[in-house]
Amino acid sequence: KLRKTILPMRDLLYRIINSERLHIPAEQKAYFNDIYDHLLKLTNMVEANRDMTSDMRDNYLSLNANRMNSIMMTLTIISSIFIPLTFVVGLYGMNFDHMPELHWHYGYYIVLGIMALMTIGMILWFKRKGWFNVNK
Repeated sequence: KLRKTILPMRDLLYRIINSERLHIPAEQKAYFNDIYDHLLKLTNMVEANRDMTSDMRDNYLSLNANRMNSIMMTLTIISSIFIPLTFVVGLYGMNFDHMPELHWHYGYYIVLGIMALMTIGMILWFKRKGWFNVNK
């Protein structure tokens, strides 16, 4: 709102000061010049404040985007680790009788070991890729 009122006033004063049709006494011309200078300063202040608030808003949005990317990376890592484990558990939870490892004495522990190795392997691979260094 301030910008809408300052700019027309500034332009009007500029026209009054520089008009040759109006015969303005010197002391009034000095008064109008003083008002014009004040309006120029106000306009510059409004522009500077608008630029500063725009930069602050952009920085805030950038910080939020970076935080969101960090959260999404964490959720991706967790999902990437648990999706293969869910597949293995779902496969062995189908209660088929013709799976030879179901009748082994140590079959349960072997499947748990394979799942642990998968988890450890994926965590090590993600660390090597640098996925855990998101917040730094």
